[in-house]
Amino acid sequence: MTLYRKIQAVERVFKGLEKDVAAFKHVTRLECLVGCGKCCNKPDISASPLEFLPFAYHLYKRGLALEYLDRIKDHPNSNCIVLSPLLIPDKPGFCSEYPYRGLICRLFGFSAALNKYGNPELVTCKSIKETYPDAVEKANSHIMEGKDTPIMRHYYFKLQSIDGDLCSKLMPINKAIEEALKIVLSYYAYRRPRSA
Repeated sequence: MTLYRKIQAVERVFKGLEKDVAAFKHVTRLECLVGCGKCCNKPDISASPLEFLPFAYHLYKRGLALEYLDRIKDHPNSNCIVLSPLLIPDKPGFCSEYPYRGLICRLFGFSAALNKYGNPELVTCKSIKETYPDAVEKANSHIMEGKDTPIMRHYYFKLQSIDGDLCSKLMPINKAIEEALKIVLSYYAYRRPRSA
């Protein structure tokens, strides 16, 4: 599979996930707190290079890939490089590249993980639990009743089927972005990017 086809496949997974999360949020009434961003404000978020290939390709097409590589080299152990310190007007939060965020960014707060017994449990933050206890209770009931719920593992399996090696390499989020950028830059060093 060509790199461009991998990028398209990842984008299809994300598009399906967006629909699933929107439906889950609609039914449960779960939502993020306006102006929060605490979940993103951590340097230890893990991700894979595969989930950031669409972002890397987006930066490459805009001529910003090398600039972002330099930014990562200057701040290797910091919070995600696309996290804005201020709330961005007309954006859903603090992410300056929200449409290109990774899988964990899309899943956290509005999905379930399987516990050691194989049962799904809501994965959300303390702030949502404390602010919207009724919605959290509704989400937990929804999950326990076996209704449609985004399950983290299922989406990681979908990515795994696109490229098992790139998906299984979990690393700090900036390192994952850096690896994705290097993959895109090396692939297109002697090729022209597709017009998309």
